Amino acid sequence: MPRTVSSVKSVAVLLLLIPFNSGLLSLFGPAQVSYTESYPVRAGTSSAASGGRLGYPNVHVSGSLKVKSCCGLSTNDIIFVIENEVSGRRDFGVVVGTLNFEWNTGNYTEYSMIFGNTFDPASPSYHDKTVEISVSEVGPPNSINLFFVFEVIGIATVTVATVVAGSVFLLMRRGKRRGTASSNVPTPP
Repeated sequence: MPRTVSSVKSVAVLLLLIPFNSGLLSLFGPAQVSYTESYPVRAGTSSAASGGRLGYPNVHVSGSLKVKSCCGLSTNDIIFVIENEVSGRRDFGVVVGTLNFEWNTGNYTEYSMIFGNTFDPASPSYHDKTVEISVSEVGPPNSINLFFVFEVIGIATVTVATVVAGSVFLLMRRGKRRGTASSNVPTPP
């Protein structure tokens, strides 16, 4: 029985220490999120990806864009633009291979990243491509990292459920032992 109690306590302590590993430092800094995604862009078309996952205005966006051609073709190029409805547009022109970029969302929470593969059909660049984009968004100094808040709530829920389940299990074992002990007592004639 003491071993079960100590193992439940060990699991609870371990679960409580997980935020120190993964996100406690982000509580003291601005909200952040990073992601990597791939988008196919057919020849003669454009594809777009929306950004603004943090949902805050004045977010600093940085990232890298990598263009991969299909079918072993060597023209790894794409037209790249970042924009939002009101605060502007930044045209990076034709990107060949890889590009590192930065963007500030201004007073708006969302932005679009546009990948144009609209080269002339006679051009050697006219073929299907895949764009891989890695983006990091950092919110303003007073932003709260909602991902960290959800992480802490999830860990607390798992911890409480583990402690409750362990306690119920211990109470059930104690009840069985008491029932077994009282049935072994001889009854007087």
